[in-house]
Amino acid sequence: MSAQYDQIGEKVADWDVLPVRSEYIEGHTFFQALGSVEGQSVLDLACGDGLYTRQLKARGAQWVVGVDISEEMIASARRQEEARPLGLEYRVSDVADMAPLGVFDCVTAVYLLHYAHSPEHLLRMCRNIHAHLKPGGRFVTYAFNPGFSAKGPNSTRYGISMLDFPEAPREGQAISAELHTKTPFTIHFSYWSRATHEQALREAGFQHLTWMQPECSPEGLSRFGREFWQDYLDNPHAVALRCER
Repeated sequence: MSAQYDQIGEKVADWDVLPVRSEYIEGHTFFQALGSVEGQSVLDLACGDGLYTRQLKARGAQWVVGVDISEEMIASARRQEEARPLGLEYRVSDVADMAPLGVFDCVTAVYLLHYAHSPEHLLRMCRNIHAHLKPGGRFVTYAFNPGFSAKGPNSTRYGISMLDFPEAPREGQAISAELHTKTPFTIHFSYWSRATHEQALREAGFQHLTWMQPECSPEGLSRFGREFWQDYLDNPHAVALRCER
């Protein structure tokens, strides 16, 4: 996974302004699932160039550490931290092999678990996430939707297209999606069912798993109207998942 994001480089910044990636859907749903982080410590995994890492700090988190497998993404995040210091820390690591960084009130990950290349790799990710949480802490992720339907509306008008998505995907099947940025790029990941996600998370020690469908923010509804968003809300490419330790 590191290689593909090292190659994507600065293109990922264009992703941040796509309708599906904006505060209208993804950011709104993610922070609704997360709840308040005021005064808390947060470990932000798959942080990329630090988009949500910075927002977590802006929302009052006391200590925030960002981790990503891509050296290029972390280099970009560090450049932004140098230009506008917020007291953020960044590390390069595969979450499955991540060295101990401390214990946190919450762990976040926007687009992570579907990059596991095997059930064993997914389990190691989940165990390491669990190990970095305080008792009673929460893990909140925004991840590829295991229930995405090839028969439903695609997400092209919102900035992302699932490519040749099968009607009945197999566990671990390679999936591709195109991001319609100024310079379009394609990402590749693995399909894991809801049951496979839940098995790994529960085996790692998580309880009270709650899947949450995306919602559109009042600002998004006011600007574009519900009809614009309905296709995406009916068949979203990603969903939120909140897990309690």
